[in-house]
Amino acid sequence: MKQYFNFVVTAIFFSFLSLFIQPVFAQTNIYTNKLGMRFVLIPSGSFLMGSPDSEPGRQWNEKQHNVIISKNFFMGETEVTQGQWEKLVGFNPSSFSKLGKNYPVDTVSWNESMEFIRVLNEWEGTNKYRLPTEAEWEYACRAGSTSAFAEGPITTISCNESEPAIVNMAWYCYNSGLQDPSRDFKPRPVKTKLPNKWGLYDMHGNVQEWVLDSCKWRNFWRTKVGVVTDTYKDNIVDPLNKTGDHRIIRGGGWYQTSKYQRSAYRSYYKPGVRRNSLGFRIVRMQ
Repeated sequence: MKQYFNFVVTAIFFSFLSLFIQPVFAQTNIYTNKLGMRFVLIPSGSFLMGSPDSEPGRQWNEKQHNVIISKNFFMGETEVTQGQWEKLVGFNPSSFSKLGKNYPVDTVSWNESMEFIRVLNEWEGTNKYRLPTEAEWEYACRAGSTSAFAEGPITTISCNESEPAIVNMAWYCYNSGLQDPSRDFKPRPVKTKLPNKWGLYDMHGNVQEWVLDSCKWRNFWRTKVGVVTDTYKDNIVDPLNKTGDHRIIRGGGWYQTSKYQRSAYRSYYKPGVRRNSLGFRIVRMQ
């Protein structure tokens, strides 16, 4: 009886203690900065980057290869919003500026994204903020998955049909203007769809996102056009392509089909380009 009593007392003690310990552990996975931006801790690891030959919508430059992410990093829970941009910079460049502060900022160039990050680093007295690398972005987007999307395969490239794997987690042409509601194409507020398994929102859809890597736009023989880098090699560690006068973008936009929402999809613009479907999210190094 005495042993049973001691067991019960011990169990109650640790249950009580856990009420105080659990929130502390939970908070280590989220970082909130002075702007109110939330960042999710992404663990280091390795993953298969790119797409298999059999994946519908695949491009020639998505060669599958193993990538090692050697360090943990914090990834923006969402795209940078109009409210966050305006609070730091003092104006709103978005083409959809009248929709609300919780919409992703758009119509910002790579150069302007880098300037936002420079000002944020200066404001907080740090140098830990930057754009994600292309590999970090895909690693975070996949959240451990190997399929076309974080939640399953691609089944259609049409705006007229629902894509089961992303219809509940992405704003894209089917549900962001063509079908629901009809003919009302535009981005949507962040965090209004489901996150992936790592707690990140809008990695598929809403706005396309600048990443840190540079790239060339055609291969050596000039027979194929698209993102060209030297980083798609097996067992490469923390790749970052620094050559080329274009910058890579990842993730699909609110007006595009599911083909462009795939985790492996790559595209590019010159660093001064602005588009109403183009925004960014940032990372914070540990």
